[in-house]
Amino acid sequence: MKKQLILPAYFLLCCLFLPLWSWLDQPPNRNSAITRRLVLVLDGVPYETIAELKVEGHFSRFKQPARMVSTFPSLTNPSMVEILHHDDSPGYEDHFYDRERNRLLGTIQDRLQGQKFIAGTFRQTFDYHADAFKGALGYVAAPIGTATLAQIDLMELRHAFRESDAPLFVGYIGETDSLAHLGGKEHLKTFLQTVDRTMEELIAEATASGGHLEVEMFSDHGNRYDTYKNVKLNDALAEAGFVTEKTVKDERSVVLPKHGLVGVSMLFTQPQNRARVAEVCAVTTGVDFAVYRSDENTIELISRRGRARVLKNGERFKYEDLRGDPLKLASVIETMKANGAMNVDGFASADDWFAATLNHSYVDPPRRLFDGFTKHIKTRADVIVSYEDGYLLGSPMLTFLAEMRATHGNLLRGETEGFAMSTRQELGAAVRGYELNQLFTLDQRTKVGGHFSGNGHCQLGPALAQHVLQSARTHSQP
Repeated sequence: MKKQLILPAYFLLCCLFLPLWSWLDQPPNRNSAITRRLVLVLDGVPYETIAELKVEGHFSRFKQPARMVSTFPSLTNPSMVEILHHDDSPGYEDHFYDRERNRLLGTIQDRLQGQKFIAGTFRQTFDYHADAFKGALGYVAAPIGTATLAQIDLMELRHAFRESDAPLFVGYIGETDSLAHLGGKEHLKTFLQTVDRTMEELIAEATASGGHLEVEMFSDHGNRYDTYKNVKLNDALAEAGFVTEKTVKDERSVVLPKHGLVGVSMLFTQPQNRARVAEVCAVTTGVDFAVYRSDENTIELISRRGRARVLKNGERFKYEDLRGDPLKLASVIETMKANGAMNVDGFASADDWFAATLNHSYVDPPRRLFDGFTKHIKTRADVIVSYEDGYLLGSPMLTFLAEMRATHGNLLRGETEGFAMSTRQELGAAVRGYELNQLFTLDQRTKVGGHFSGNGHCQLGPALAQHVLQSARTHSQP
């Protein structure tokens, strides 16, 4: 009984002390006539939500937000690697298959340890990143617990920024993604209004001290609000004679990592199985399409609507409809041919594809599909399965803990499109992740990897997280 009271007590104490902490955390007494810049990364905030808040009068100091077109899969690890120009991530998610070791790595216990979750990854490059265990706690007592942790995260970031003298400070808040997943649009919007007030406060403080603060913000991918169903991919693979397991043992083996509850899955198997695995996945209820790489310059796409092939020649791409036009690009191609963007062989540049598909259901599909198999990740998938809107697959434990109200991962716009906006510059209608590094001059930092966060409010941290995980396992056992 005492253990069951730990979690509610934790959040009650946090709620009681949040106002006091905010009052005590006063800005330092400085008189500094310098220009500083704060770049704030908000994980998983959709473009549509920021655009809606802007129309309602929030973020008034900022220029118009741009759509930030994420990677495919539209997940944090590949997206942040692309944006930060960082070394490739070990996996698409934190629970991943390592081909050299032929095993699944990255347990939830690893996520609770900063030396495994943060050290050596893109997360270490932030001047502020919350402690590793907090993200796991966001899935408990949701959405109130998630919102509480988000507020704590924001206050700690504000404190870290105030204590820093870095001309360019880059901070990351991950609880926005959890809040979108577990709380939906209204809870996320409420928190973002607090973000707006905090940025106003920091800008006012800089002005009062004789300085100037410029603020830029972006998210790594979108989140689509919906009621979600689970895809029964394991059952479909089993019926086709495959065995989903933790290692690739023989010609029947398929490794299907499950971490977050997301709109995409990455599968690993022996090379000769790729086509068959993709075919089996493609006809499963909830699957939009499955793709695999048949050779260095060719991706095969299979769906219930038909088949297509994406070809690459240097930095030029071609979409070849084999049957049914599954990505619905026929009219786009006709327009590109008519305006001269596409040559007689059907190839067009990445920039031309981006411009032509900006308002399409699938934004920038040829480049993003190839990048999913060739960039950002060390162990790249044999087959990638993109789910229809309203469907997901992921961790059985998180399925037990959470009712998902939004997710990301697939190739479609809602799950793909994050945002970017700035108080100092117009960004246009849309930007690609790799362009943000230069636009926000993220490499021009004098301080990197500050990691100012402490052990978390009320100091309950890892012990509480371990209790939560053990309770979840106990309740999920048959």
